Amino acid sequence: MTEAPRTAPLPSSPPAPAALRHPHADERLGRLLMIAAMVISGTIGWFVLMSGQPALNVVFFRCLIGAVSLCAWCAYRGYWRGLRMARWQVVNVTLGAITLVSNWYFLFTAYRLTSVGITTVVYNVQPFLLVLASVIVTRERPSLATLGCLGVAFAGLVILAEPGGVHGAGYLIGVASALAAASLYAATTLFTKKLAGTIRPEIIAALHMAIGAVVFVWMADFHHLPSAPREIGAVVTLGLFHTTFMYLLLYGAFQKASTSSLAVFGFVYPVVAVAVDFLAFGIVLHPTQWLGGVMILLAAGFYARGLGVAPAKKVA
Repeated sequence: MTEAPRTAPLPSSPPAPAALRHPHADERLGRLLMIAAMVISGTIGWFVLMSGQPALNVVFFRCLIGAVSLCAWCAYRGYWRGLRMARWQVVNVTLGAITLVSNWYFLFTAYRLTSVGITTVVYNVQPFLLVLASVIVTRERPSLATLGCLGVAFAGLVILAEPGGVHGAGYLIGVASALAAASLYAATTLFTKKLAGTIRPEIIAALHMAIGAVVFVWMADFHHLPSAPREIGAVVTLGLFHTTFMYLLLYGAFQKASTSSLAVFGFVYPVVAVAVDFLAFGIVLHPTQWLGGVMILLAAGFYARGLGVAPAKKVA
């Protein structure tokens, strides 16, 4: 998905005394925040298509508006005060920003070539790409359960893509773009996880947006800018609502909800995206595509619930 990588936010104040804490209330609120964020995330594709803008322009304006609003929010909350970054942190923030906004480009391209629903379901193979990356980078051997989930997910991907079927021009390129987006997001996660506990996630998100705006300003097509009120509204909504507001909801959810709740309610995202396909564009998945999509989501669900996460073993 297009949300920020899930790093644990740093506390801004000392923890409350045990007697004043309400863990059940926090958990309920965290779940509601996560559901709201996933519903918003599931509508991103609709607004991207409504904007009528090339993917490069959408990425640039989303970064620009998100950077201004997130930087302002961080200043209001005082998060910039005392910020110091080591060279390794700067490198990881920069690489995370480039992979994140590049992931958006491929994701937005896939929306136009396939559909919002299919793109989003394919995007949910991201956890398994992260597993493969971990095998390569850290030489960890995944458990048999993890390999089983991974196999089911990729079988579902092949079924969903229907490589032997009759599709419109660019369909398979769209599926490949969605897969490229998922791969880039997995890379973003790896870079950002290294920063966990050292920099507030709101600061990371603001820096990601600022770096993304600087990179994509050279690629945007300023001869093809939004002109109709609907197009301008879609671009502004993507920057303010689908970036700043959604990210703040996510960080609130990460602080209050359990990891298992975050994993479960994360699947609201593809469900909403498929619903948007039907309600906004009249697109209905074929039976074989439903089968492939369900296989991907079930595999990711089992993995997220911990059934495929036995302790990894180092490869000798």
